[in-house]
Amino acid sequence: MSGFVSILISSAHQKSVRLVLFVIAFAGLVGLSTWFIAGQVQQNMRQETARALVGYEQLRINVLSTFDQMDARLVATPCSPAFMDELRRIAFLPDGINELLFAPNGVAQCSVNSGLFEQPVPFGAPEVVAQSPFNMAFWLDRDLSFLRLEGLTGSIAQRGRFAMIVPQPTMPTTMPRWLEMELILRAPDGRWWHRGGATGIYAASLAQEAEGGGNLLSTAQYLMRCDEGGVHCLVSKARLPDLFALGAATIVVTLVICAVLAAWVSQQVHGLIARHWSFEARFLRRLGPDTIECVYQPLLHLKRDRIPGCEVLARWRDVDGTLIGPDRFIPLIEKHGLTQRFTTLVADRAHKDLTAHMPAGQRLHVSFNIFPRDLKAETLLTTFAPFLAPGEPFSLIFEIVETQEIQLETAQGEIERLQGAGVRIFIDDFGAGYSSMRNLAAVSVDGVKLDRSFAMAPNDSVMVRMLDHAIDMVAATDRLVVVEGVESQARLDALRETGKVDYVQGYFIFRPLDIVGFIAFLTTNGPRPNSRPRLVA
Repeated sequence: MSGFVSILISSAHQKSVRLVLFVIAFAGLVGLSTWFIAGQVQQNMRQETARALVGYEQLRINVLSTFDQMDARLVATPCSPAFMDELRRIAFLPDGINELLFAPNGVAQCSVNSGLFEQPVPFGAPEVVAQSPFNMAFWLDRDLSFLRLEGLTGSIAQRGRFAMIVPQPTMPTTMPRWLEMELILRAPDGRWWHRGGATGIYAASLAQEAEGGGNLLSTAQYLMRCDEGGVHCLVSKARLPDLFALGAATIVVTLVICAVLAAWVSQQVHGLIARHWSFEARFLRRLGPDTIECVYQPLLHLKRDRIPGCEVLARWRDVDGTLIGPDRFIPLIEKHGLTQRFTTLVADRAHKDLTAHMPAGQRLHVSFNIFPRDLKAETLLTTFAPFLAPGEPFSLIFEIVETQEIQLETAQGEIERLQGAGVRIFIDDFGAGYSSMRNLAAVSVDGVKLDRSFAMAPNDSVMVRMLDHAIDMVAATDRLVVVEGVESQARLDALRETGKVDYVQGYFIFRPLDIVGFIAFLTTNGPRPNSRPRLVA
């Protein structure tokens, strides 16, 4: 999961994310379009099949009507002149059925066109036995030579005493090119016979059904409709590839539209993802005790050559496990008014770390950064109460960071209350931000930490010359002087020679360490005059 999230939050992978989103959106839209087209195809199939079935429905109606006419009108002696005369009258009805027979029990005795047979003609066993709802039996593809129709075959329908040659149904001549139909006759026991149209369609539909049935996106779609008795059925087949081949221009236009819509959809989705997984959004979601970690940067007492304490620096663990420095999240904390909550999280984590690892009998100066807006003694003393509890081995220092202007009207009173509780107050980042000599003169802070840009400047730069003046100005106010950003032996020696710098910190002294590394540094590496302290492996 973290690997997937890493891709989402990495700027290097955003082109790939956009491409994947586009492909997914395009495939989804093409699938949706195909589903819609398939739905329209099915609707058209239903309409075409219903239209084609009208002719077969009419044939069924004509057959039943003719049987009704024969039952009602043929009351004379079977095969007598009067009987045959009435039979011919019925045959002349405009229903397309013109060969009628008297065939009780499936044995023909006379017909309208052949008259009385010399010998009765038995039909044999019917393919479809008589049963409801129409009580008709069918003989399929029988030789009609007994009717003097040599070389011809036809289907015979019988109801009661009478039978007829059923006209061969014809398929519609105006079907769409993408549609195929097969007419079948089904027996109640599941047997079926091809009666017209394309062959193999019904068999293929049965095979598809046996495999679990098709869906709207199947390559071939089938639809079957039957007459009222379920005997004659029309099975339709449409293949989407055939339909697409006939509408290539439509398909191209559809794909272009899908591509345009996919580009828009993927852009919107990517925007949502980008907002959800932006650094600001995930920092605000995940800010808590499980994601705040502390590192500890050793503070060197320059005049005594010993490490009396450290500055607590916060890191935030991102969703992919990366530790993020304060430069990225401190502006968000101030923007969203989370300074007090953040300070509380840092204080709680640092106290747990230090109390769990501090050697017995050792006292430690611990420095925390405090936002100017949070310079409220009551709140801070509550937040840092564990450090100030009796018997705790900590000397607490608050460094007021210079990201905002100090409210001088209230600051002095708050500082005095904090100092009364045993907390020392420093101004941090002096020489940058909102710091000024006025602030230094207006509030009774215990010390001043010069901004790292002074100590890190090249030797021949204006900033280095200003460093000496800044040290002189702060020292003239009788405040402790702390210089951060010390990264070379030469700079450390130069600061020592001034005789006015009390504390230094920086990468030359040592980089910020996790709690285990920091405690090892304290216990294993004692002060080493005129040399860089080193962590023993």
